[in-house]
Amino acid sequence: MTSETGGMLCAAIAAHASDRPEKTALSRGDHRLTYRELAAAVDTLAARLGELGVAAEDVVVIDLPVGFDTVVAMAAVSRAGAAFTLLEPDLPAPRKQLIIDDCRPAALITEAGPARGPQPGPPLDERLVRRTSPAAYVGYTSGSTGVPKGAVIERSALENHVRRTIDWYGLTSDDTRLLFSSIAFDLALEQICTTMAVGGELVFRDEAFVYGGAEDFLHHCHRLGITVLSLPTGVFNRFGAELAGSAGHIAPGLRLVMAGGEAPTQGAVTSWANVAPGGTRVVNGYGPTETAVVVCYRDLLPGEPVAIGAPIDGVRFRLAPLGDGADASELVIQGVAVGRGYLGRAASSAAFCVRDGEWSYRTGDVATARPDGGYDLHGRFDAQVKVHGGFRVELGEIVSRLLAADIVLDAVVVPFDGAGSRLLAAFVRLDPGIAPPEDPEAALVRQLASALPDYMVPSQVTVVDEFPLTSRGKVDQAALAERAQNRPGGDTGEEDGSTDVTAQLRLAWRQVLGSPPQDGTTSFFAVGGNSVRAIELITQVRKRLDVQLRAAELYRTPGFDALARLLSDRREGIPTAHHTTGTTLVRMRPAGTDRLWVFLPPLSGAVTRYASMSRMLPADDTVWAMETPPELSGKGMAALADGLADVLLAHDVDRYGTICVSGFSLGGVFGYEVARRLYDRCGDKVRALLIDPPDPGAHRVRLADAFDIFVRVGWSIPVPAERFVDADGGFDLAAVTAAAKDAGTLARDAGRQEIEDAWSVYASNARVLDDFVLSPPDGLPVRILQGDTGGEIDYARRGPTAVDAGVDQPWTAGAALGQWRDILPDDAVDRLPVDHFALLEAPNDVLVRDWLDARAQR
Repeated sequence: MTSETGGMLCAAIAAHASDRPEKTALSRGDHRLTYRELAAAVDTLAARLGELGVAAEDVVVIDLPVGFDTVVAMAAVSRAGAAFTLLEPDLPAPRKQLIIDDCRPAALITEAGPARGPQPGPPLDERLVRRTSPAAYVGYTSGSTGVPKGAVIERSALENHVRRTIDWYGLTSDDTRLLFSSIAFDLALEQICTTMAVGGELVFRDEAFVYGGAEDFLHHCHRLGITVLSLPTGVFNRFGAELAGSAGHIAPGLRLVMAGGEAPTQGAVTSWANVAPGGTRVVNGYGPTETAVVVCYRDLLPGEPVAIGAPIDGVRFRLAPLGDGADASELVIQGVAVGRGYLGRAASSAAFCVRDGEWSYRTGDVATARPDGGYDLHGRFDAQVKVHGGFRVELGEIVSRLLAADIVLDAVVVPFDGAGSRLLAAFVRLDPGIAPPEDPEAALVRQLASALPDYMVPSQVTVVDEFPLTSRGKVDQAALAERAQNRPGGDTGEEDGSTDVTAQLRLAWRQVLGSPPQDGTTSFFAVGGNSVRAIELITQVRKRLDVQLRAAELYRTPGFDALARLLSDRREGIPTAHHTTGTTLVRMRPAGTDRLWVFLPPLSGAVTRYASMSRMLPADDTVWAMETPPELSGKGMAALADGLADVLLAHDVDRYGTICVSGFSLGGVFGYEVARRLYDRCGDKVRALLIDPPDPGAHRVRLADAFDIFVRVGWSIPVPAERFVDADGGFDLAAVTAAAKDAGTLARDAGRQEIEDAWSVYASNARVLDDFVLSPPDGLPVRILQGDTGGEIDYARRGPTAVDAGVDQPWTAGAALGQWRDILPDDAVDRLPVDHFALLEAPNDVLVRDWLDARAQR
């Protein structure tokens, strides 16, 4: 199919659907789409676009979550003969609207389906002169006036890029590629179009694809069979630095990795070249948004200088001197790859011109030719910079956004070198006549984040009284850049040398996101955090606290206070993994001898569930937690309770003025029995305060139930537990081990023994309730806080449940169920309308703490 009659993408999909219909085209986890299914979906959507009147030289905006539908939409627009514009899903709504207003699409494709554009514009070739073929896509980049610029790229340019890339990489239908780049970054087009053209498999990251660093990332690539990888340079450099210290070849199937966006480091090149036993080919790609993706490639070898290569076929480079007698030259690109220009930007389109009789694009990059045919790049001579591994931005656009704020009198934005890529820092002078908000820097970050892509939001915003000046009276941008480079985390009022976890996390948070959290509930991902910045935060945490934070933990615990608690527990040795410590008695927080709390083991036997509570109880209280001793596991409740009570008595539990025995879920049953035994020895100083204990008569914890909780709750594995059960009812713990590593809840280098030990505790505790009958309290004070699950374990429902905390006592009187009803009066039960597994999670843990404290005093 030629450029005049259709696009390479849709034509290739149709051809593969005919030749190899059942070959997997797209995959995400267990969800797969064959080329036959993909072609059918493309045909259906293309027909709907045709019904809307979409034709050649129209623009169609694709605003979809990144996934299979994105590829379907791209191919369908191509099939209709139109050009697509891809919107990043997380792009702020005002930014999306600016792009839509600028390109004036004939149609919009959203999750609701295709629809006519709000104000369709004339065909693209009436707005910009066609050069060789119909338009393929409109790629947007930053604009100095505060409005993004859309570069129109033609089909012949895109198709030439696809063909040359396939040849350079040696791509075949046997290759599997990972879609890693931002969908708005044109490197994503290289990954999608070349994979579909050769009939390979394109893999999308699923929920299990979370990582805390390079080795975790490559583990997932190996698991998914990735053979060719394209990465933004910032990620390439950061991972390369980590891989320098790794042992062994950790990605045996990865034959080629490409870095695109800006110059990679030599150290990263060396690291990546050694990730496969036979060596991995490392490629440097270069190409501005105004041309079709990548216009030159170069193989990079360890120890050799990093440069860009000679242009691909159909493309030519020229060096244009920057002024008379100038030593420096600007790189000019000519040939089929060059776009038409910017939509509606006559002044900006001056970068597109006819030079030596050929349509050309002046890149703004300063370059010199190498004897081997390649080129060295020496930065830019204009106001544009590349940040976050390859995104090119106009600093003027960010400045204009800052000046739009009422409180800002003047602003300067400068780039500085971060961990693996360039970042941005903003310095502002405030209008003395306007009262600023309490934290003006954080307010400005939020304002920018609401209007700009995250890669354009400065990592630092600093209020200054005056800008430093050069001897000629101009703003000393070099001095500002140096200040940004050396800034440990911002002027937060906290000492960078502090060992306090919360203070150091706040500094790391500000270093990565540009402003501190608004409050303790602020989510990392709600204020500009993304997968790349998550890596930066993990690196900062490791550097500042010498504590390992996994990406999976950050995704599960993105709130500032919750994350600080997790890191505090880890540094203080309180277990935060979902397994036992092997220690029966764990002193969570030693204090005075007035009041002691003893928390008994839940089903998992781990003390993890009580870490938060140990911090929240009054500071003068001592807090202990217990785990199930292996020698007593599975021997029945009587033997277990006797053993746990003996451990406490051996540690002089009776020296405390008040002994509050508690436990969550199954731990509540254990707690009751242990409290009864302590009451016999210690008398009235003992009381039992039980948190939603199951009823042994109404709800026995079967072994299958325990395994389900073990898989889905204990290790946060996002697949049904039934997949790990064999035909004979046995449990495949090797498969659970692999799944826990994929979920990020088990260390990558952990063996199967850790899973086996944890499961033995779950299994033995589940057997404890067999034929168990509750005994009367015989004078022991007992109170129960019952969740809204009616005393039954509802492990299918998890997560915080908002409860009105505006009343003094949010819990209400209830009635005991089952065997509890037979031994306790109704006034011994309180109810809290919170799901069982959310009782000890924020914000409900505060309510439970209040209940414990109140009932302990009665």
